[in-house]
Amino acid sequence: MTNARFRVIRLAALSATLFLCSLPVFSQNGGTAADQKPGFLRAEGTSIVDGTGDEFWIRGIAFGNDVWSRPSTPPEAHHSQEDYARIKSLGFNSVRFYLNYQLFEDDAQPFIYKESGFEWIDRNVEWARERGIYLILNMHVPQGGFQSNAETIALWKDKRLQKRFLALWTEIARRYADEPQIAGYSILNEPGVHGGIKKWETFANETVKTIRSVDANHIIIVERMQCEVKAIGNVSYEENANGLLNFPIIDDDNVMYEFHFYEPFPVTHQGAEWLPSLRDTYCSYPGEFSDWDGTRKSGNRDFIERRISRFCEVAKRLGRPLYLGEFGAIRRSFEGGRGGETWVRDVIDVCRSKGINLNYHTYHEVPFGLYYNDAGSLPSLRNDVLAETFAEALAEALSEVSR
Repeated sequence: MTNARFRVIRLAALSATLFLCSLPVFSQNGGTAADQKPGFLRAEGTSIVDGTGDEFWIRGIAFGNDVWSRPSTPPEAHHSQEDYARIKSLGFNSVRFYLNYQLFEDDAQPFIYKESGFEWIDRNVEWARERGIYLILNMHVPQGGFQSNAETIALWKDKRLQKRFLALWTEIARRYADEPQIAGYSILNEPGVHGGIKKWETFANETVKTIRSVDANHIIIVERMQCEVKAIGNVSYEENANGLLNFPIIDDDNVMYEFHFYEPFPVTHQGAEWLPSLRDTYCSYPGEFSDWDGTRKSGNRDFIERRISRFCEVAKRLGRPLYLGEFGAIRRSFEGGRGGETWVRDVIDVCRSKGINLNYHTYHEVPFGLYYNDAGSLPSLRNDVLAETFAEALAEALSEVSR
């Protein structure tokens, strides 16, 4: 979706083979499973289970909530109560719910929270409850700015911004600690960290500990570090800086690890206007594509499985469940027989076969949305090919399991 992802994939393709079999097995003992109330989803080993202890497969789609426009008031036109019924009918059971900190706090009045933001979450919780949909609250834009483009280091340099970040998560967790319709908290989207993986590991653990001070119930979702921002314009996209594919070691039992997947990038981002090298490039899936080093590779289900399996191996070593928090393909990939729907089906199939929880990016957004009209008005223009793919692929996956 972004230039940052473009560079991540490029360097990933050029990196040496990862020696996953040599990874140590880690044990975390700081969790709170014994204190958790019944009725909540929770991590149990490498699985997610429901309140009865049965395995639960999280399958979701993202409500982007127009976070990129930096709204200071709830984006009421992004979706309505009806949209929860729509996603339920396609086979989804969760929504990754994107948050911009400015919905809750103004920079001019730090630590003073706006009730309008929480009232908006409350409405969505009730709408979700009516349809049996779980929400995953995701801090997509934190204090200091959007992380994914690697264009800011403010959060990592400014202790006051860090305190505001921790305080806001404490307030969110305090308010929703006893709400089982919220599946969990995804603490930070695509962290581009000034200070590297150790900095992210330290700050992620501090965030988890802060949330646990008020909430013993919810799954906390921690994403791998996307990149190290050494300085603005000086970015390292080494994807295995710590031998764990940049997943931090978190001292808590009720944690799920998150990664994102958009490979092959020339398939999922073909014709993307914000990427000069792909702006006029189109290709089909499955098929051959040119990698960043000029070599020709096959984009097919085997390719997807190989690339995703790396994350599975690390998650097993860490003993925690895995969440594909974002996967998606640009609307052009579904046109002209280019096979975007086959790519979506293959990713879903690989995830189900490997027990990976998943979430599609996104529900309502012009380039990638299931609904692709502008997010300033309620969803109306639907990618019917994608909708049919979801309905068929999720039904097929669910026919193989009890849930």
